[in-house]
Amino acid sequence: MAETKSWASSHTAKEAQALFQCLSHNLTLLFEQAIQCAEGIGDEVETKKKHRRQKTRKNREGEPYQRANNFINQVFQRATQRTVRFLRWLRSWLYQEAPWSKALARLTHIWTC
Repeated sequence: MAETKSWASSHTAKEAQALFQCLSHNLTLLFEQAIQCAEGIGDEVETKKKHRRQKTRKNREGEPYQRANNFINQVFQRATQRTVRFLRWLRSWLYQEAPWSKALARLTHIWTC
């Protein structure tokens, strides 16, 4: 998720790294969605920021941005938008041997501050 360089210079190694990055991204996305469904918590901070940004967004002509009113745009959050706060929490939870309850309490605090 913060990878900037390839492990090796061969095409095969670069391809393997790209596959690992895609896999880790998809697993992170699924894990975040599972937490939101199972625990009933969500990233309130990002939701508030998104609503504030909506007021100032402009299209190419400089007019206020109008979001398309179709089902897909209303239901799904872009899969590429993982917050750094969530990734840092996940990294620290994986490396520390913290109980799930404490890790979840920390995530709840991060998502509601």
